[in-house]
Amino acid sequence: MEYYNNILAIESNWLINSGIISEANYKNLTTRKDITILRRGCRNTPALVAFDNMPDRFKAKVIEKLGGNPYDIVKTNRLAELIEDDLEASKFFDEYEISEDGRHLPTEKRREYYANAIVLNAIGVLIANRRAKRSALGSKAVRFWDVIAESAQEIDRTRFPHSLPANPRRLESKFKLYQKEGYATLVHKGYTNNNRNAARVKSEEQMSTMLTLLSLPQNFDDTEVARKYNQMAVAWGWDTVTASTVANYRIKYNDVIYPRRRGGSAYHTNRSMQVKRSAPVFPMQMWTLDGWDAELLYQQRDTNKKGYAVTTYHKRPTIVVVLDPCLKYPIGYAIGTHETPELIKQALANAMKHTAELFGEMHEVLQIQSDRYAISKMSDLYGKITEKVIPAAAHNAKSKIIERWFGQFNNKYCKNSINWSGYGVTSRKESQPNGEYLTKFRHEFPDFEGVCKQLASYIETERAALRDQYLAAWALTPIDRKRAYSYERYLFNFGETNGHRSLMQGSGLHITVGGQRFDYECFNHTFRMFTSTRWEVRYNPDDMSRALAVNEDGTRCYMLEEKYVQPMALADRKEGDAEQLERVRRFNREHEAIIAEQVCAADETVRRLFGTKQLTAEDEVLSKFLITDSKGQHKNRLNEQNAKRGNTAPTPVEEIFAIDDIYSDY
Repeated sequence: MEYYNNILAIESNWLINSGIISEANYKNLTTRKDITILRRGCRNTPALVAFDNMPDRFKAKVIEKLGGNPYDIVKTNRLAELIEDDLEASKFFDEYEISEDGRHLPTEKRREYYANAIVLNAIGVLIANRRAKRSALGSKAVRFWDVIAESAQEIDRTRFPHSLPANPRRLESKFKLYQKEGYATLVHKGYTNNNRNAARVKSEEQMSTMLTLLSLPQNFDDTEVARKYNQMAVAWGWDTVTASTVANYRIKYNDVIYPRRRGGSAYHTNRSMQVKRSAPVFPMQMWTLDGWDAELLYQQRDTNKKGYAVTTYHKRPTIVVVLDPCLKYPIGYAIGTHETPELIKQALANAMKHTAELFGEMHEVLQIQSDRYAISKMSDLYGKITEKVIPAAAHNAKSKIIERWFGQFNNKYCKNSINWSGYGVTSRKESQPNGEYLTKFRHEFPDFEGVCKQLASYIETERAALRDQYLAAWALTPIDRKRAYSYERYLFNFGETNGHRSLMQGSGLHITVGGQRFDYECFNHTFRMFTSTRWEVRYNPDDMSRALAVNEDGTRCYMLEEKYVQPMALADRKEGDAEQLERVRRFNREHEAIIAEQVCAADETVRRLFGTKQLTAEDEVLSKFLITDSKGQHKNRLNEQNAKRGNTAPTPVEEIFAIDDIYSDY
């Protein structure tokens, strides 16, 4: 039932479905106009017929079916039909501030006050309609505000949770005040005066004392804070407080007292605004690295203080991982007993070598994010492999994606191992492995070498799972973002040394690594000019075919290659031997030519200095010293030498070197 054009109407479908009237009888009555159709039915819109124009026998059935007079039943619906949304009211109550610190009305109160406003708006529309047509609420002889108050109380409170008074006089008074002063009259006075009269802590001195006690690093509970505050309150004549009052202030000013209670690091981690970032789309745009005490136990033979052998089972290895946030690919790693700058260097070296395995040649990364461990010492190394080094904020693990990656890696791989040690010490006991189980099977734990192989296999498995996607992303990387990293730079920054410096000899540069001798040669003509320089040889243990010679101050570097070994016997010659032999001969010829050219250039300079004639050693002696012959003559001898000097030809370049058959014919 509903009002349609201020006429009480009933749905025709309801009349037929409820058995009050048959469908055939309904059609006959409407044809004879014994039933007035107010609205014809269409899709999703039922037909409506006037209740007052129905035959009395059908009216009686309707009243019996409804259990009461339709006018009494529908009057609430009439008011509810006039309720409409009010955006201005919603905005007013949502933005209403009840305190100076920007606190707003509680959500339930916003709903309540908004419902009051739209119901009062509907009452206003109802009054306007009544004035326009007195039959808006039917022809019942009752007081108008009594009907409105009753209708308002019968509105569905689940949809419109209003709190309007049920008393007609009070409802009328509230409506008139609302019409005069607007939405603000609906807000309770307890909110409008901000409960200032009920505050126990009023002055600035009282508030400062309360905040100081709440923020103390000892983290006193509410009862203890109240006790300490009340001691001062009694002395100064303030109002005392209870523990519940302290709890309210603790909640209200939690952000203010948190840094001192929990520390600056905790505040920055848990309370400060965090920056949300997206991972790189392409590989090699950024690396992030960190060390992690892997949750894998290993056994180790130690010696106790008394000198007795003892086996321990509680130690864990440390792994430094270099992670590319693009696909979270572990581009490099190194495993040791604890984190050190050298272990970080090994992880970066592994990352550089792995780029060559992936892309065919080494590439540098555009940015590195590291933690602040040994940052002053490591910054120089970081700067040699990238242009941008951005350390993460101190004590802020959330800023590094690698911290979360370690947790995922632990769950995915380490957790399935018999020697898994669980999670961090701050984790719940229920999440940790069974200690009795670990003790029972501790003898099956691997040693340090075994646990290193175990971790390495997990990393390689993760690499294999992501390799195809990583290479596909690399293929889409713009050319200007790909920067090759030369092998010479790699050896200079990451190469290992044997701790000694060597002199260059005719037979090459010789070093010993792990008891094995390696002979190197350099086909750079400049290198052979520094025969008195002691060189440090930096090498890659995985590839000893090439090395780098570096002088003491690092100003000169030369690439070396392992010396080619020629067979003594002609019968032992193999393919390529002749080419390598000719390469050495050609280098020597070129080098001798360079030396001869330098000597000739020096001679030419001396000729220009002393004239066009060549100055011999004898000329030089006779010119500098007054040495006579057996007859006591000096000038005659000098004149003879000057005469000879005019006919002397320059020394041929070939005569600078007395070249014998140094090399064999083969």
